[in-house]
Amino acid sequence: MTRTAPRTDPVRWSMHTLFRSLPMALALVTAQAAAPAGLHPTLAVMPGEPTAYLLGSWQGGRWLSAPQTRARLQGTESYRRLAPGVTPTQLRAGGIATSLGAPCEDTFEVPVPSLPRGLAVLTPAALNAQPRPVTELPTRNATYERIVRDELIRRGVVAPQVTLTRLTRTDLDGNGTQEVIIEARRFRGASGDFPPPTGQPGDYSLLLLRHVTAGRAVTTVLGAHVAPRTPWNPESSDPMPMATQYRLVGVADLNGDGRMELVLHDAYYEGAGFTVQEWTPAGLRPTPLDSGCGA
Repeated sequence: MTRTAPRTDPVRWSMHTLFRSLPMALALVTAQAAAPAGLHPTLAVMPGEPTAYLLGSWQGGRWLSAPQTRARLQGTESYRRLAPGVTPTQLRAGGIATSLGAPCEDTFEVPVPSLPRGLAVLTPAALNAQPRPVTELPTRNATYERIVRDELIRRGVVAPQVTLTRLTRTDLDGNGTQEVIIEARRFRGASGDFPPPTGQPGDYSLLLLRHVTAGRAVTTVLGAHVAPRTPWNPESSDPMPMATQYRLVGVADLNGDGRMELVLHDAYYEGAGFTVQEWTPAGLRPTPLDSGCGA
């Protein structure tokens, strides 16, 4: 292993130092494992919108869904806005959460005055939601381009055109190894923050997690859409292959246990939503934190 590894694949390089730093890392996680008391709600902001949506919360040692959380909110909670490449800012709710109504009765928006537009996650101001650095990497990286290319070929894309749109590096669980979230997509003819109704052959959206498991670097798929090889014929009886775009909203410790969760966003032609995945020693685990609305 050469010393150029940190500039190519930080995940593979972190394996080199894992066992030297493991005792310190385990002590760090243990010290942070006591979640603070109280309600810890999580909000997220859609791209292009100045609206915060309630995903749910953590309280009393368990996750609560958005409907369960809504009744516990006071409407004056303080939050910290976390967005990629932007200094965190303090914000305060300006009222209670309200339902979007039919057909999205369980989707709640929270008024937050002066909320900037752009994809972001809002965490309680009193919670240390990023106990370790979360770093954006340059998107020109041959190693991660190869990982995306291999995944697309495995899914049947011939001669894929790889476009990395975002690389995010952090130590999710505090064990001394670095994880990298890889975001890549290609939708010809798309504009704005949503994909076209259907993709063209060769179009795709991938969200991958590069991490160390059992001493080796592996890739976990967080979200994936690959357009069919044959363009869809709207005159046919075949169901429309709806294009879906996957993005990372943010990385944050939402329950104060020292491990950071992944807040994910998916969007299609007439709808969008959020989900939260919990990172554990055994890998990813879904939580009841989510929100969204669509036709």
